[in-house]
Amino acid sequence: MNNKKIILFSIISISILFFLFGCSRKRVTELKKERLFSIPIGVKEEQIGVLRERNGRFIGPSLLLFKNGFYYLVDTVNQKILKITTPGDIILILSKGESEDNRDDDVLRTKQRVSYYFNQIGSVAIDSENNLWIEDKYLEKEPEKDEIDLLDINDTFDDQSNEIYKSYILKFDRVGRFIFKLGKGGIDTDPFYYIYKMVIDDYGNFLVLTADDDWASWVLYRFDSDGNLINKHELVGERIIDVKETDNNALFIMDLVPSYSENLLLFWISLYETDFDTTEVKKEEEIWGEEIEIENFDEFTKEEEASQNKYLRDLLNYKLIYFDIGSEKIEKTYTWENRLSNQQGSTTEFFGIDRETNGFLWKYVDSTKSIITVFRPNGSIIARRSFIFEDDGIWTNVHVDEDGSISALKIDRANVHFYRWRSDKLISGGRDEKLTFKEFVSDMVEAFKKANR
Repeated sequence: MNNKKIILFSIISISILFFLFGCSRKRVTELKKERLFSIPIGVKEEQIGVLRERNGRFIGPSLLLFKNGFYYLVDTVNQKILKITTPGDIILILSKGESEDNRDDDVLRTKQRVSYYFNQIGSVAIDSENNLWIEDKYLEKEPEKDEIDLLDINDTFDDQSNEIYKSYILKFDRVGRFIFKLGKGGIDTDPFYYIYKMVIDDYGNFLVLTADDDWASWVLYRFDSDGNLINKHELVGERIIDVKETDNNALFIMDLVPSYSENLLLFWISLYETDFDTTEVKKEEEIWGEEIEIENFDEFTKEEEASQNKYLRDLLNYKLIYFDIGSEKIEKTYTWENRLSNQQGSTTEFFGIDRETNGFLWKYVDSTKSIITVFRPNGSIIARRSFIFEDDGIWTNVHVDEDGSISALKIDRANVHFYRWRSDKLISGGRDEKLTFKEFVSDMVEAFKKANR
């Protein structure tokens, strides 16, 4: 009888604890920031360039990556890449300039300074051996047209219409030595047009995702570590997303993210509902007809604005589509932000993925606070964390790292400050998350083992 009471008491106790853990799911825990180090703003070798123009435009570091325990930062202003340890020591400076081929590579240095004749540094990817894959962009002008098409507005009003950016990928080793130049067919082949994303996958292959002008179609190239083309896939949004289902709606592909697994791509799409009647759009000849004088122009403008305001555009949902390239099928989808009409405040937007394909959603609460939700590929919530951003500087380059941590920069008048939220605190931060029964029992067993060593 006593044994039965003990068993019953144990079951009740475990149930109560499990209930308490489950009830904490909705709690949003503030995650404390970790400022790692600061680097001065300037043009010197170990400084970071930042420009604040009079028209309000801000130009600062264009990319921040955390990989293999190092930070890699692209200084857009000074056209250089810095490799930085977490204590803040700059151990590699790869900058734009004439190449240096007279270095004594046998001498061990704690800091490497290397120059290469970049055109313009773009995206950067880092592999497991700390090799740098760097996009080198250049502007190419298309041949001038012999005749001007009067019906083509681009010919008459857009002076830059014949200029396009093309890119090669340059591979450097961990100390900045140049290895090879990569084009869309492999080493030293034709350049890429508009590189959208670059990723190193779980197998050490190098993935390059290019896009067209309208972001409606893409090409995914996969190369091995030696720069040999393994395969390429052409992707068209309409083939993947059934646009027939969006009648009377407006669908936008917000982003396309290569995952670290071999065949998975994530499409982030948004679906809006609108009452705009597209069948009543004026014909081109009516729009470009004879110039006429409008009487009572102010009244005409008010009528036009009133007619535009009557059209609604309500967000129905955001959706992630997990698309398998091998089978050319949608593996699964994850939907959120259903029917936001009449709601105030910011929406919850897709933020990034980590190497385990866990998704990160971002929502602004106000000007200094945001909430990040982390969820598994099956849609179950891992954690929700709030971030408080002080308003004594400009926050930029906030992004998800491969290990599930989050990095960011804060720029004030004198310094660039490096911040990081570690993955163990972000995803596994204490007991504030809802646990499954299996996870709860596993944690109890582990605690019992540690207590009886």
